[in-house]
Amino acid sequence: MSHDTVTSAHTFTENLVRTILVVEDEDLIRMFLTEFLQDCGYNVLEAENVARAKDVLTDQHVDVVFSDVNMPGNETGFDLEKWVRRHYPDTKVLLTSGYPHCPESTMALMEPLLPKPYTCAAALRRFQALSQARSAMATTSIQSKK
Repeated sequence: MSHDTVTSAHTFTENLVRTILVVEDEDLIRMFLTEFLQDCGYNVLEAENVARAKDVLTDQHVDVVFSDVNMPGNETGFDLEKWVRRHYPDTKVLLTSGYPHCPESTMALMEPLLPKPYTCAAALRRFQALSQARSAMATTSIQSKK
């Protein structure tokens, strides 16, 4: 394999979604989703609130943050999404909620809200779509550099 091919393959795999941070205050939901995503081959990190999620993001590389909107404490999933965009612009954020939210709250989101209840398969499809989007962007970037 040529150096360019190895570099391209490495860049391509770097742009796949591999590490997901699940931010969910309900322990059973968080543990179940974590186990499911691990079985699907993802590296999964967990946080039970926004403050802990920020700590994890500061210490670890994360490709996607998957967070409930309604969280204990002073900060919501919307607050976390804004913080991640500001501090880690390459990290995607996917929010979920079982409650309706006004359009003003959701229109600035980079990814559409995943409504609860959701199936693990529905969440997986969203992560796969994010991965495909990252791969397409990486391929386009590589091709434009040639």
